[in-house]
Amino acid sequence: DQKEQVIPRRLAGGQFMALLDAEGSYQCSITGLIFEVTGAARVTYSLLSWSKYGQLVEKPWVVGGPLFDVRCSKPGTLRSIHFPHCVCLRG
Repeated sequence: DQKEQVIPRRLAGGQFMALLDAEGSYQCSITGLIFEVTGAARVTYSLLSWSKYGQLVEKPWVVGGPLFDVRCSKPGTLRSIHFPHCVCLRG
């Protein structure tokens, strides 16, 4: 799969915005998120804190990676999002 690298624009409040020109796969150069779209779209996204949402995670589940808020100007255009994996190499 060919993924076009996009450098997002930084917005207030720690948000990023990527303008995706046409159908295809795009990878954010900062977060590693990959967006697959069926046409042009504007995607706005940010990293959220688990401290606000952690109580929603019930056992046996545990927090295991970053939490993102993703919004698309044309939701039907956003076919999928691939989230980066986090691997702990210590112990």
